[in-house]
Parts: sequence; structure tokens; C-alpha cells
Amino acid sequence: MRRRYRRLLVGADVYYWGAGHAHVRGQDDTGRPQTIDCREVLTVRREGSSGLLNIVFRAGPGRLVADGLLHDGGVVRGDDDAYLNLHRPGVVRALLDEASHRGHGFDAGPVEIDGWELLDGALERLTATG
Repeated sequence: MRRRYRRLLVGADVYYWGAGHAHVRGQDDTGRPQTIDCREVLTVRREGSSGLLNIVFRAGPGRLVADGLLHDGGVVRGDDDAYLNLHRPGVVRALLDEASHRGHGFDAGPVEIDGWELLDGALERLTATG
């Protein structure tokens, strides 16, 4: 997965972030290669910290990610059409704020967060900021 990292300023803090699409490959019952996990991943790192947040949106029933159906960075929850574009800085900020609100920080090594659990909070933050 190749990403272009961008800079986000939040107060005095500087973050670097990138979004990309990834597949986990495996084998079917006959040993033939197949994709077993399709996902969109938002990676955020705070400058001066060794920690890394990987906010992962996995495809699944009622959960769509960019895999020919959506644009790169697009995630949609099927039951209510809730949508985020992970390439928009405002969306990244909303997800970062929601993750921080839930206690996820940058003090440890890499941390993986289920992005679907942050979706509603991020959407509320986006609506509140207009």
C-alpha cells in the first residue's frame, strides 16, 4: 500500500497522515490465492512521538470500502449510507478527535482502531463544525 503523507496542524501539535487501500491475501481451500480482507486504512502519526494510529475500515456486510465500488478513501455504512472520504483533512481531524476522545493516544507503538466504531462520533463532529 503506497501512501502520500500530508501534514495536519492541531493547535501546537503537528500530525502526519495518509490514507490507502489494502488487501490481505490468503488461500482458498484448494490452495489458490485469494483476497481475504479488503480495507481502507488511515494512518496518523504525531510529530515527536513514536506512536502510530492505524484507523482501519474493513469491508464486510453493510460496510463498503473502495474496492471498485467507491473512490479511493471512500467508506460507506450500508444501513444508513453514512459516508466518509478519508482523503479530506476535515474527516481526518474528526476521526483523530474522536479517537483521542475515546482514549487512543500516541504514547505506545502502533495501535489499530476499528474505524467503524469511530464513524458516528466523527460524523457528529463534522456536522457540528459545519
